[in-house]
Amino acid sequence: MNPPLETKNKRILVVDDNEAIHADFRKILTPRLATEATLAAMEAALFGDVTDAVEAFHIDSAHQGREALTLVQRARAADQPYAMAFVDMRMPPGWDGVETIEHLWQEDPHLQIVICTAYSDCSWEEICRRLELGDRLLFLKKPFDNIEVYQMASALTAKWCVTKQAALKMSTLERAVEERTREFREANSSLQVEMKERRLLESQLVQAQKLESIGQLAAGIAHEINTPIQYVGDSVEFVRSAVTDIEGLLGHYRQALEALVGNDPAGEILASAKAAERAIDLDFLHDEIPRAFKRTLDGIERVANITRAMKEFSFPGVHEHTHTDVVRALETTLVVASNEYKRVATVDTQFGELPLVKCNISELNQVFLNLIVNAAHAIETSGKAIDTGKISIRASATDGTLEVAIGDNGCGIPAEIANKVFDPFFTTKEVGRGTGQGLSIAYGTVVTRHGGTLSFESEVGRGTTFFVRIPIEGVSQPGARG
Repeated sequence: MNPPLETKNKRILVVDDNEAIHADFRKILTPRLATEATLAAMEAALFGDVTDAVEAFHIDSAHQGREALTLVQRARAADQPYAMAFVDMRMPPGWDGVETIEHLWQEDPHLQIVICTAYSDCSWEEICRRLELGDRLLFLKKPFDNIEVYQMASALTAKWCVTKQAALKMSTLERAVEERTREFREANSSLQVEMKERRLLESQLVQAQKLESIGQLAAGIAHEINTPIQYVGDSVEFVRSAVTDIEGLLGHYRQALEALVGNDPAGEILASAKAAERAIDLDFLHDEIPRAFKRTLDGIERVANITRAMKEFSFPGVHEHTHTDVVRALETTLVVASNEYKRVATVDTQFGELPLVKCNISELNQVFLNLIVNAAHAIETSGKAIDTGKISIRASATDGTLEVAIGDNGCGIPAEIANKVFDPFFTTKEVGRGTGQGLSIAYGTVVTRHGGTLSFESEVGRGTTFFVRIPIEGVSQPGARG
């Protein structure tokens, strides 16, 4: 668009089959010096003192509708469109005024038009039916008044300019909106990537904390495995020795049978067999060999339980929430953590009948481990003897919610730090024993990823109980809360 046209466009097209009409419009809209003063005076009388009251318009003429359409097309092609057109209603033998306007608006929808007529060639209803009147169309009755023509020309050409300016501003605004929308989309995409990376980092942090816990428990777990392995080995060695002795006794029995067949004295043969039985203590072997096998099987089962618990606890698991037996998870965690609490406390469990819970059990295992180990450390810090230290674990389900309460009768949490226990890296333990991430990760796991709550009750000197509460049927979008 040519910039001057955006602020001032005085180009007018007159469409009329009467040449005298064209001359009249030129006299009014392109006044000569002789008439300028008269028109200026008239305008001043109507509107007051106006600078440059009479402005010259550029007038083009068309005598038929088709000719007018050609001029409009050429003007638009030259980037010099008409601001308005005066169109006669009757222009035989070609298009009438309404048909002409239809074609002109198809070519240039912004063209302002004044219908000039002295006849009722078309009814108002017909004009309304055929044209979208809107605010682009006015009527001028013949014979017309000069001032009225001039006012229409001034108003409609000014309106065309304002409309174009508004369109330009709207276009600029639309581009600005598109740009901001693009920026928002890019920001949203970047945020989605950042959130994905954050979830990945959180997952890695949880797994790292779990591996750290396993590392800290490794020595105790090794001791737990070593004890049953030791009596498995002792029992197997005993059975091996016993089998050797029994094989020797069986040799004596074979010799006795051969001697009986050879008619040797029965008393000597029986005495020899009895002596062999006494030598290997057959009655003792008869009692102890089954016990040795039982100890061996018990030891193997215990080792299997420990290694199975370690596998279940340390396995990264899947990210999806599935229906899981939480009681089994608590029992597994107790096996893994046994070396942490068995020297300082006894464990009392009350599980009852619980439904399967939709959760990420691998993450909850870490929560339970942190709370159990913290309970053991709290009891140890309090200095209680093993016969007085106690850890209680209760699990129940009510109103669609699973509650796991893990309590201790340890040192308790002072009120001045109660609001910090879930803060990242906050810990009251000595260096090397705690990183301060356990409860922070536990809080994020329970609240953010499972839509539950993690709270506690504590009294200094009497102990602390942590309450894990999560919906039994899980949350629709894990990780959406926070």
